[in-house]
This record gives sequence, C-alpha cells and structure tokens, in this order.
Amino acid sequence: MTKPVALSTTVWGKGPRRALLLHGLTSAGSTWWRLADDLAESGFTIVAPDLRAHGTSPAGDSLSIESHRDDVLLLGGGWDLLVGHSLGGAIAAAAMAADPTFAARVVLEDPAIDSDVTARFLASFPEPSLHPTIEAIAAEHPNWDPHDVELKVEALLQCGPEVSERTMKDASPWDTWPAVLAMPVPLLLLGADPVDSSLVTAANGAEAVAANANIEFVLVDGAGHSMHRDAYDRYWQLMRGFLER
Repeated sequence: MTKPVALSTTVWGKGPRRALLLHGLTSAGSTWWRLADDLAESGFTIVAPDLRAHGTSPAGDSLSIESHRDDVLLLGGGWDLLVGHSLGGAIAAAAMAADPTFAARVVLEDPAIDSDVTARFLASFPEPSLHPTIEAIAAEHPNWDPHDVELKVEALLQCGPEVSERTMKDASPWDTWPAVLAMPVPLLLLGADPVDSSLVTAANGAEAVAANANIEFVLVDGAGHSMHRDAYDRYWQLMRGFLER
C-alpha cells in the first residue's frame, strides 16, 4: 500500500455549497477555470487539486487509481458536487465506492472505465512532446479558448511526458465501471460525440441508465473527450440543469 500525498489545490468562490473538481491525465487543477468561475457565481466554493505527479503536487511512489483515490479522500468529504474528467472520473468513481457519502451529486465527464478502451484511446493520440507549445496545442484543438490552450501547455510542462506511460502501467486495470454502475447518488454521465473521441459509448450509457435509476447519460453533441474545453456552453448548460434538478 502506498502513502497518500498532500495535493496542491486551486480554490475559487466563497459560496456555501462545495464542489471538488478532478482533472484528467496531464492536466492540472487550474484548467477548470471556466467551470469554476460559473460554479462560483452559482454559490459554490470550488476546490480543484493537482493530482499526484501533476501540477505542483508530489509524484508519490505509484500512479494507481487507488493511490489517487486515497489522496483525494484526504481532502475531506461531504461535497455537494464532485466532477471528474477522464482519469479524474475514474478517481471520482473509486472515491464514491470507498465512501458513498463523499459527495451528494457526481458528474463524470468521459471517465476512464476500462483498460482496453483506455489503452486504445491513448494510443490514438500523438506521442507527448518534450516541448509542447501553444501553437501546437492550439492547432490540435482549434475550438479551445486561448486560456485553455495556455493552461494545458503549462500542465504538460509540469508533469512531463513520462506521466502518461507511468499512469497506464500503474493504473491498469482501469476497472471502474462497476463503481459507476453502483453510484449511490445522482450521477450525470457524459460521453463525447463523435464517439471515436470518447471513452464512454452510447452502449455504456444505455447499460448505466438501465442498471441504476440515479444515472442520467448524455452524449454531448460536437464535443470530443475534453468537452469542458471543446463545447463549454453546451457542457455548462447540462451541468446547470443537473444542479437545478
């Protein structure tokens, strides 16, 4: 068993409700800026950690889902909202499985749920660059806000290209789908459309909805894997509706 590490965090807002936002692989807490601003205006205090080996958090001795989960559980429970993207989605599901009271509502944005699918997904992306640039990331993601591009480059430089390889090794198998299906609280599960950019398929969504009345599934039109960057207006519309229900 590995020791939990103390995660660096970015905080927005001073509202009475509390939200915890978990970023994806090779990102950082700061990359949630746009969602955090809108949640803060909606009455939330938002905490977004840098996961281990990301941002300014320590690397620890393992990048397994369980190690990430234990780090996140140290941040305390009783969250009104828990959001996880990709790797962060897998960690969020694991945290809820460990502590069903950890959060009252959960949003999983194209979470990593299966080893084979995750491995194929990551293999479809270009090799991580030793020197990522704003120009290169902007060319790969022409629909992103310029600030998203800047923050992604900063996050890539902070974690380095070896983090993806270590994560694929340490986190395997990515068997978090049972935890998703057993979600004990309202869950908004988001998949990317086009589906070739998604870790969660329409078939996954149908299975989840049939298995658990707590789960709502949406394919986000015109958004790839990072839908909070690719199609933010649609993403926020879904998020706001989920919070109001």
